Amino acid sequence: MEAFGPGVLLGALFAGLFVGAVPAICGAIKHKLGLAIGGFFACLFSALLLGLLLAIPVCAIFLFLIFKKSNNNNNIQE
Repeated sequence: MEAFGPGVLLGALFAGLFVGAVPAICGAIKHKLGLAIGGFFACLFSALLLGLLLAIPVCAIFLFLIFKKSNNNNNIQE
């Protein structure tokens, strides 16, 4: 059973890298680099904890925050 330890760790690491690339790329395109970097590392860390079961919802939360419209434009127009 010890032989599966490094493989599981590397699999979770690669899964976190691939899932974390989604908010990183979207955040960079939308010029929200803080959320992009935060989303990448949060997905990476969550994939190491619980795999894709936690990394995908974390990715969805960061994508929501990246694509959410800011209320600053509405306040300026009033």
